[in-house]
Amino acid sequence: MASSAPAGPPATAPHVLLVEDNHAVRVMQRFLLARAGLRVTECGDFASAWAALRAEPPAVLVLDLNLPGGSGLDLLPEVDRARTRVLIMSAMTQQHKAAQMEVQADAFLAKPFDPEVFTRLVLQLVQAAGGGPTGPGAPDPA
Repeated sequence: MASSAPAGPPATAPHVLLVEDNHAVRVMQRFLLARAGLRVTECGDFASAWAALRAEPPAVLVLDLNLPGGSGLDLLPEVDRARTRVLIMSAMTQQHKAAQMEVQADAFLAKPFDPEVFTRLVLQLVQAAGGGPTGPGAPDPA
């Protein structure tokens, strides 16, 4: 008998690396992105994010900056900017907006955030990275 659980996004779906140390926020972000048809790898600390980034470069890196084990900014030199777009998220808006400009992140979103704005922004970044459509039922990124 087949499982009644819904299937996740296909292996060919655009890949998002989600780096967020707050478990509740990360679960909500993962849900939103998976519902939009994206394949999500999630990490809760610097070491696992560094390993995941090296293992499979994503189309989009959603990056919290204050992580156990290090600063998210220290991950940026590992990002292949030719194929990966970066969304920095932080509750410390002024300091991190300045950091965004300095490191040339593609976008910044302050926490707390609107789930629809978050999803739309990630989908726009997937498109900018050359990712294909995210499937039927996905929100329009425009």
